[in-house]
Amino acid sequence: MTTVTADRSPVESTPARVRAAIRMGTVNWGRRFGMAWLILGVVFVLHQTVWWVVRSNGGEEPTGYTGALTSFFFILASTYLALMTQVMPFALSLGITRRHFYLGTVLLVAAETLVSAIGLSVLLAVEQATDGWGLRVQFFEMGFMGQSNPVTQVLAYWVPLLTISLVFVLFGAVFRRWGQLGVWGAALVPVVLVAAGVMVLTWQDAWGAFGRFFVETPTWALLAGYPLILAAVAAGAGYLVLRRATP
Repeated sequence: MTTVTADRSPVESTPARVRAAIRMGTVNWGRRFGMAWLILGVVFVLHQTVWWVVRSNGGEEPTGYTGALTSFFFILASTYLALMTQVMPFALSLGITRRHFYLGTVLLVAAETLVSAIGLSVLLAVEQATDGWGLRVQFFEMGFMGQSNPVTQVLAYWVPLLTISLVFVLFGAVFRRWGQLGVWGAALVPVVLVAAGVMVLTWQDAWGAFGRFFVETPTWALLAGYPLILAAVAAGAGYLVLRRATP
């Protein structure tokens, strides 16, 4: 008697499907991930050029810094929005399920933002060693990003990068399910929450306590602790939304 064994394709297993989703996200890796870093390089050069002009014309600020680095956080995060809106339909057509695609995307986001955090930490170390690139300018530290040891330094960059990126992934999932109208509706949620928070703080006369919270809480907790909660919420919400999204 002959036993017939079904030929199972490697893509049928969960790890294989997740790996396939990750590979799809890295097809244009040089353009997507590399372009974000290229734009950061351009922003850095322009930023330093402006400060060189300021110093050359007698600017004596003890330490100069701006928030220019934050542009990189949103530029990198926007690439994951493109993954959700452009790559996901193609992935589903190849037999990758929504769950596997989403898991692969989240893992890719975590890995790439960690690599970026390590890179930013190295550049910050160079900045500190050269007294702000010889111009007393904090591009990568921004006055508050510097931490006391390498681990917390990487976390201080990684968690905000991860959180913002997962929020963009969530918006991509919302777009796949409800379209542009859903995105506008989702964008109103944080606006409403902030407005409600302002009203409550004003009503309770709690602005002093609100300010003390930020002053008394360690920087590492503000950068790498509380945002991690938002990252988990965004990741979970993105999965729930994507479960019923159309290709």
